[in-house]
Amino acid sequence: DAGVKQTAHLIYQTALMDSGFMLNDPKDFASRIYSTVKSSLNISPDAAVEEEDYVEETEAETETETETKDASAAKEDADTEPYAKDEL
Repeated sequence: DAGVKQTAHLIYQTALMDSGFMLNDPKDFASRIYSTVKSSLNISPDAAVEEEDYVEETEAETETETETKDASAAKEDADTEPYAKDEL
């Protein structure tokens, strides 16, 4: 069966990499991984990837996201600080 043969080859290549060896053809390995994932998800091997439109972030959006992350981090620090003092 072709699927079993491909799985065996992937296991072999993975074992090689895990042991510190370099693959002769890393693109072949990646292609086998993609093929196996497509097969397991019942995606046609000929399915095309739809490209998303690139939308450039504005500086205001980036600043707002940073402020939100900073506020969340400060709240987490404030929530955990009393516990840290109790442990000392």
